[in-house]
Amino acid sequence: MLHSIQTKILIITLALTTGTTLVSLLISYYTEINTIKNTTESYMTQYIAFADERFNDMLSEVRKTALSVATEQEIVYPGILHGRESASYEEYLRKKRISSFLSGLMSQKEYMDNVMVITKDERIFQANTELVLKRDLEASVMQAALQTERAGIFYDREAQEVFYSCPILQGGDIVAVNLIKLDYDALVAAYEQEPLEGIDIYVFDSEQGLFYTNTELTGSEDELFEKIEKKGKREEYVEWNGRRWYALSWRHGTEKMTTVGLIPTDVLLKDANALRQKLLLVGACAVLLAVAASVYLSGRLCTNLKELAGNMEEIRTGNLMVRSDIHAPDEVGMLSEAFNEMMERIERLLEEVKQKERLKREAEQSVLATQIEPHFLYNSIDSIQHVAHMRGEGEIERVAAALSELLRSVLTDRNEFITLWEEREYIENYIYIERFKYRGDFRLLWEVDEELWTYRLPKLLLQPVVENALIHGISAKENGGVIQVKIYREDAFVIVKVMDNGKGMSEKKVEELLADIGRKDISGFRRVGLANVLNRIRLVYGDEYGGTVYSCQDMFTCVELKLPAAEGEGV
Repeated sequence: MLHSIQTKILIITLALTTGTTLVSLLISYYTEINTIKNTTESYMTQYIAFADERFNDMLSEVRKTALSVATEQEIVYPGILHGRESASYEEYLRKKRISSFLSGLMSQKEYMDNVMVITKDERIFQANTELVLKRDLEASVMQAALQTERAGIFYDREAQEVFYSCPILQGGDIVAVNLIKLDYDALVAAYEQEPLEGIDIYVFDSEQGLFYTNTELTGSEDELFEKIEKKGKREEYVEWNGRRWYALSWRHGTEKMTTVGLIPTDVLLKDANALRQKLLLVGACAVLLAVAASVYLSGRLCTNLKELAGNMEEIRTGNLMVRSDIHAPDEVGMLSEAFNEMMERIERLLEEVKQKERLKREAEQSVLATQIEPHFLYNSIDSIQHVAHMRGEGEIERVAAALSELLRSVLTDRNEFITLWEEREYIENYIYIERFKYRGDFRLLWEVDEELWTYRLPKLLLQPVVENALIHGISAKENGGVIQVKIYREDAFVIVKVMDNGKGMSEKKVEELLADIGRKDISGFRRVGLANVLNRIRLVYGDEYGGTVYSCQDMFTCVELKLPAAEGEGV
């Protein structure tokens, strides 16, 4: 133990500590002041974070409410798509149903003043009975909210009017806008707490400017926001408006909003500033002494370490025959022995790798020698197609042609990634073949954003999902079977939904299916296809991507896949 590096460092530390007792006392005093400052920072940070969390929670609830309205299929969509007509009892009932639905969404949410659905022909459905006039819709903030193609917050800080706007889509077109009118005072009340009275709070929107502040704005809000954005850190010191501030910032999830809290540094530091110059001098002396001692003693202690490092450098240049000849009764000596043992093992492993590579090449040659050439399959299918043509079997001829095209595409295309358009061709050929097997009338529908046809994805990723929808979903239906493939962008993801109107599954069965896939249980055909697809997605793109299943007994099944919007991400 006396020869260990740990013991030597301990002796050195004790010697330095004895010689710098006075310095340590002064530094301890400074540390105490700094601890008070840090405690104050932490205390204020927690209160601002708590207020920001409350504010963000309200915005999250607003987003959920807007999503509930935009996706409601039984009450909202029939009402807004029915069209304007003269007063009738049916029209009254539709409005009443929508109003009741919107009122229920506002329940116990005091920060929501009204929930409205405004159609393109300016029909208004709303939760409360307050009359909304046409001139109200002409206000600038209302016009911005109604004309947007994205969901988000729109506000007029001077008028203290805040709206959350969410377009309602039908067939890719905007048919109405869901507007949620928010109570500005209720939203910003989260920041109006007694512990925050000494802190300047600013809430910015990156596009619309300042949303809220609890103080009089004496400088340029754009300059302040630019400084915070440039720093890019949650906690940082900034120079603004002629003073130095301790800045705290939070970004609000999917909203383009940032909360900034500013605390004057003179409030945080107080008496620490008076001691700074004295302690800097003492600290400089202590550093010089520590450096001098470290340089001298490390040179004495690290000779063997330098020699061991030199041996490792030789290995890095390619000399695998080097061995260490250090013999010392301390940790460096132990490292030297371990180094030599490791090099001996590496030498043995390299020899084993060479042997395995030789065996692998022999095995590959053996497999290639016995492999059936793909053109043999093409010729066989072409023969079937020719005989079917000669005998007038048109359906068999077309099925054989589709099978030949499918095999040719899959076997000759060596690319691991293909475009969505190529994947669609594989699936269309597969469906054509399956129509020969299943005599029931079924349809395959594609609803894909135009720019996504060139999106590249792993080959045959979607075909097993479509196959499952056909075999396990609609194969038993005599007529009316539909498989819909819907693909679109959503934030940083590409969402793929394969839906069928087949027999569906119970909630319990869906849970069992997902649990089995989670345990990598691949028993059963349906589970094999879905498990393989989800595992491929995770292997190629990472664990944050994957998919899930939604289903309802005797109604539908939907397999939803989540892929990265940026091609190549995770690869």
